Amino acid sequence: MNRIEKILHGLRREGRGLEIGPSHNPVAPKRGGFRVETVDHLDRDGLIAKYRGHGVDLDRIEPVDHVWQGQALTDIIRDHGQYDWIIASHVIEHVPDLVGFVNQCATLLAPEGVLSLAVPDLRNSFDCMRWPTTTGELLQAHVDRRKTHGPGKVFDYFTTVVSRDGAIVWGKPGPGRYALVHSFEQAEQFMREAIETGAYRDLHTWVFTPTSFRLAIADLRRLGMLAMGETRFFDSVDGEFHVSLGKQAPLPEIDRIQWMQRIRSELPELLG
Repeated sequence: MNRIEKILHGLRREGRGLEIGPSHNPVAPKRGGFRVETVDHLDRDGLIAKYRGHGVDLDRIEPVDHVWQGQALTDIIRDHGQYDWIIASHVIEHVPDLVGFVNQCATLLAPEGVLSLAVPDLRNSFDCMRWPTTTGELLQAHVDRRKTHGPGKVFDYFTTVVSRDGAIVWGKPGPGRYALVHSFEQAEQFMREAIETGAYRDLHTWVFTPTSFRLAIADLRRLGMLAMGETRFFDSVDGEFHVSLGKQAPLPEIDRIQWMQRIRSELPELLG
C-alpha cells in the first residue's frame, strides 16, 4: 500500500469528510470526487501567494472551506457529529494541545467516524536529536489549555533542529554529517519573543517514534483524557507512520515494559 492508500484505509470514501491542512497536496481532493471540506491556516488565495515560486503545483490548491487560526475547530465548524472521517497529515505535531485537538475532532465525527493521521517519524528528519514526547507533556499542555507553544518548547525546538549532509529529511536513519540549523542566538531571540508576546510560531512541538506515539495515545485513552483510541496502525515507511483513531476503540491493554523497551530499541537507529 502506498501512503495515500494507508491514509484512506477504512474510510467511507462516499461519506462526508474533513481534511485539515491539505495545503498544496490534498490527500482527498474535491476534484477526485471526495465529499470533503478543507481546513487550512489561509484561504486559497493566501496559500497560492505563500507557495508561489516554491516549485509546487499551485493548481492543486483547492478552495478552503474553513480558515483555522488557532481557535477550537468546534468553534469554526458547527456541524458537530456529522463527519464520517477527518484526515490530518503532518498536523498533529504542530498543535499546541494535542489532546484538545483530538477531542475536538471526536466532537465533529459521527459515532463510527475515523480520524486518520499521518505522523512524521522523528528518526527521519530534523527532529532526530530530540527525545520522544511523553504522555505527561501532552497531559500538561492540555491541562494548561495551551493555545501557543510555550517558551521552553520554542527554545528546545530551535536548539535541536539539525540537518544531515545538508538535508532536513531523509529516507532512513543513519550516519552522516549533522549540523545545527539555527544558532543559539536565534533560539534565544525566538524564546524571548514567546515570553514577551505569546505569539504563535509554527514548529514541531511534539515528536514521536511509532511506539512512543502509540503508547501516549493508549495512556491518554486509559486515563479518560482522550475521546478516541487506536483502531489501525501502519508502521513507519519513508519517514512517517499512519494511525487511525475512533470513538469505538476499546480501552487498550498493553505490556508497558515491553512497549518502553521497544521505544528504546527504536532510538539507537538514529546514528546507525
